[in-house]
Amino acid sequence: MASAPAGAQHVQAPGHNPIDCYCRAQGRTFALGETICLKTAEGPRLAQCRMEINVMSWSVTSKPCPES
Repeated sequence: MASAPAGAQHVQAPGHNPIDCYCRAQGRTFALGETICLKTAEGPRLAQCRMEINVMSWSVTSKPCPES
């Protein structure tokens, strides 16, 4: 078994901190799991901030936004 060359270093990628992950909409930031009303082609719909693979994204539901 070959050994690492002299002076070789093991480099580890920086740790992932989910606190640093958020979604953006309407000029604001939203935490993972937060739900807001977003405009869509089908009209205003509820959307939830989720992580897809390793990217924060809005998951738009089929539920219309509640009347205010």
